[in-house]
Amino acid sequence: MRINFQFVETQSLTSISWRAWPANVLTFCNLGAGALVAWWAASEFDLGWAAAEWAASIGADGWLMEAMRVSERRVMGIYLMLAVWGFGVVCDVLDGAVARAMGADGKQGALLDSMADLVSGGLAPAFVGMALMKEWSISGLSLWEGSWTAGLPLLILPAAAWRLARYAGEAISETSKEEGLDFEGIPAPFSALWWGLLLLAWADWSGEGGAWLWLSGLAGGTLLPLWMSSRFPQFGLKAWGRDRRMDGARLAWILGVVFLVVFGGSTGLFLALISYPMMGAILHRTLLTN
Repeated sequence: MRINFQFVETQSLTSISWRAWPANVLTFCNLGAGALVAWWAASEFDLGWAAAEWAASIGADGWLMEAMRVSERRVMGIYLMLAVWGFGVVCDVLDGAVARAMGADGKQGALLDSMADLVSGGLAPAFVGMALMKEWSISGLSLWEGSWTAGLPLLILPAAAWRLARYAGEAISETSKEEGLDFEGIPAPFSALWWGLLLLAWADWSGEGGAWLWLSGLAGGTLLPLWMSSRFPQFGLKAWGRDRRMDGARLAWILGVVFLVVFGGSTGLFLALISYPMMGAILHRTLLTN
């Protein structure tokens, strides 16, 4: 009896492709969320109004303001941007785990994930950062005269592209990674977390002591791109279950960030922003060198 191996191979690939759809849907949600945030941020420098007008166009602005307990439509728009962006980040965290659980993780999924991260972790934070720096300059929070610093966050986009291309190239070539942290260089989604937290701080800004916002933005437009394109060892949030010590460190970092954001005020927010690269350095020097 002859077996049609081509038919068997086609059936196997078809089965794998169907199992990959749940993870792919999550990745596409991350891509769409990042694109929507980038569109809202690029529509006008006065952040929040584009999202608020979009909500009004579908008749959702009233109940959104009530649900968010805000009286200003612009603040509601910023919260809407953060909600959409945060949804994309959650999808990005889950897509790899879902792919592995379904037995459908592969090179195509890794490349698709990188392309989605380029939008949600490269394009969106670049546009949000540029708009925020422009607003802070107009509001008098800038410590340097001139508005040229507003263009610095655009460096996030090429840095994210460089880092993701390097990561994807190593995944395709199956380059073996030395024992250590999960990858090298700050991951692109961290830039979304950085600028998302600064956007949240701007929405809740009381009008006093805002110079730290501009300084954090300056670091986000200069140091952050350098961290992303560097070979600095870092830990990820998608590799749960591989090492108990690393799992404990990840959980401790997440709980620490939540505590700092909720109870630490502006100082806590700034510490939360810089805690990720610092945590990577600590883990590299302690857990993985002993």
